[in-house]
Amino acid sequence: MCRISKDKIIKELSSFYKIRDMLEWDNVQADLIITDPPFGIQFSGKNGNYNRKKENVVDGYVEWDVREYPEKIRQLLMVIDKNLNSQGQALIFSGWNNSNIIHNEILKYKKLYLEGKMYWIYNFAPACKKRPAHNVYEIFWVTKSDKWKYNNRCSTEHCSTGEPNLTTFIVKRDYKMNMPKYPTRLPFKLLQSLIEHFSNENDLIFDPLAGSGMLGIVSYFLKRNFILGDLNENGKVVFESLLTFYMDKPLVGFFQERGFI
Repeated sequence: MCRISKDKIIKELSSFYKIRDMLEWDNVQADLIITDPPFGIQFSGKNGNYNRKKENVVDGYVEWDVREYPEKIRQLLMVIDKNLNSQGQALIFSGWNNSNIIHNEILKYKKLYLEGKMYWIYNFAPACKKRPAHNVYEIFWVTKSDKWKYNNRCSTEHCSTGEPNLTTFIVKRDYKMNMPKYPTRLPFKLLQSLIEHFSNENDLIFDPLAGSGMLGIVSYFLKRNFILGDLNENGKVVFESLLTFYMDKPLVGFFQERGFI
């Protein structure tokens, strides 16, 4: 891929990353929303034990105070409701101590339906040299009606190395060294698996809390349309850095061979 064409692609894709508060979005008509809201635990992502240099972590991440977390989740559900199409669905990530808040707020929100809950098992982010550990994220599967889509298989190890299931995704975090970093980022293969299971080519994927913008990068490689939003301008900087990284990888050849790009 020549430098000129790659630069043009990065510039074009960057235009779909908007610096915008989540409450400003309206009528996106997304087929699928995947979002990972702030933790609500005074997290900064600059801790030295998170396999990263704190100077590589960009500023501007806005954490949600635990006291305002129920209201923030209610607002997020309203944003999801307003910006899904009539048959759309959403996947909401949650970890730490606030999953019960998300669960309860979904049950109280009458315009969305909790179809189920999945689990992402991954290597624990802080460096644990003496005793390796793992952690678990919950993924809340929310729909707008009883007309939703789900594909039984994806092309990742989630389906290719065993019987497909809709409960557990075992995917390691893919750390990137010496690059600008957002405090949080979901791994490529996890998003690839979810996007392939819950959407089809040319669907519109949306994240109103985009952070590093990984959802847009994976959507691009999988022939999905995407639109992203975040309050933090530095999130877009990380997005462009990651996009350059993945376009320079042998990964590009993998997708080219399969006609994705």
